[in-house]
Amino acid sequence: MKLKLFVVLSSIGILVACQTVSSELAPTSPVEPQTIQAETPASSPSLESTSVSTPAEIRADVPALAPTGEGTEMTLASLLVPSGTPPTIDGSHSPGEWDTAAVETFADGSQMLLTQAEDFLYLGIRANESGMIAGNVFINRGDEIAILHTSAALGTAIYQIGEDGWQQIQDFAWCCRNTGNSESAQAERAEFLQEEGWLAANGRMGAPNELEYQIRISEQNIRLAVVFTRSTYPYEKVPWPARLNDDCILPTPGGFPAELHFSPDQWARLELSR
Repeated sequence: MKLKLFVVLSSIGILVACQTVSSELAPTSPVEPQTIQAETPASSPSLESTSVSTPAEIRADVPALAPTGEGTEMTLASLLVPSGTPPTIDGSHSPGEWDTAAVETFADGSQMLLTQAEDFLYLGIRANESGMIAGNVFINRGDEIAILHTSAALGTAIYQIGEDGWQQIQDFAWCCRNTGNSESAQAERAEFLQEEGWLAANGRMGAPNELEYQIRISEQNIRLAVVFTRSTYPYEKVPWPARLNDDCILPTPGGFPAELHFSPDQWARLELSR
């Protein structure tokens, strides 16, 4: 009787051991990966549309072109801006007028041109695709940052440094919609330059993929960042410097928010020749 019981218990032990080994060797069911949904940018009207009520509508939810290089922290050396002959602010880069300018490159290989004459910085944008573009030039002077926007109209927003970020103290007021060369249109541009300290070609003027700015700059120690936006899908924002990674490239549906987080140490420090 004892012998039979021992045999039974031994058989049970062998069966349990076999089941354990079998369980350890059996393949497990694969875990189903989560589906990643890409964010689709909102539809944005063309700059050519006549139904656009404010340029803010052009800046619908646009993705920024991914910055290149490793890491996001950087500090640029001074950028020397050469002296040259002032270009005509008409939205077209005429032959010869930017020949002496410094040439910088956007994240997608498009060109930015910089020259100065007297107390003005002249800045040109030449996108490498033929579609229409809008521009934002960011100027940092001390505790303030001005955003100089051109598309279907011109406007200036100003932000001031605060405890948690940069606070908007002036919103855009849109001007210079007239793209003609009538006396009234030219007078409006001259008044805008006098009051705002800068001027640009309306985005509907000249070549669709070229922009021109005239910016009054009489002091040193300012920092500069530039972003242009394509008016066709996927409406990406293309930055300069190429590795720019602050709120300059933030999607801004409906306009710029009351608070932004800028990192001027990522921008270029201008060195003006005198």
